[in-house]
Amino acid sequence: MRAITILLGAIVVIALLAFSLFTVDQRQYAIVFQWGEIKRVITEPGLDFKWPLIQNVRYFDRRILTLDNPEPERFITSEKKNVLVDSYIKWRIVDPKLYYISVQGDEARARIRLNQTVNAGLREEFGKKTVHDVISGERDKIMELMRKKADVDARTIGVEIVDVRLKRVELPV
Repeated sequence: MRAITILLGAIVVIALLAFSLFTVDQRQYAIVFQWGEIKRVITEPGLDFKWPLIQNVRYFDRRILTLDNPEPERFITSEKKNVLVDSYIKWRIVDPKLYYISVQGDEARARIRLNQTVNAGLREEFGKKTVHDVISGERDKIMELMRKKADVDARTIGVEIVDVRLKRVELPV
């Protein structure tokens, strides 16, 4: 009887330990929640501890992510000409707590916000430029300016814009 009690006690201790330990990969951030409230943010990889049944862990990617629109956007230049622009955005989470608070940790919401910011900036810039400028002349300047402008807004949601690229700019048929 005593052996069974010791065995059951050992199983319970092992189970509690198994539910208490978690690992954070080097490609991730982790946020530990207690009753839905953020308790701590883990930015370093390794083995960590949480209280079982009281705390839970949510992971966020720290790698560079890509937002690539499937369809080119239509913008109007200063000459009132339409151009089709195919672009993409490279971004990453730099402040997981702010990211979670701003967009509830939802990557789709972050993508929508970043896409809106970059598209608004591109509309503004393309509205100041001629067709010749956007197709050949000032393309690099537009991309760098957009990266800087979008990064300022993205920092408010805990995200860094690494790059904004214009893959293709063409006149519609």
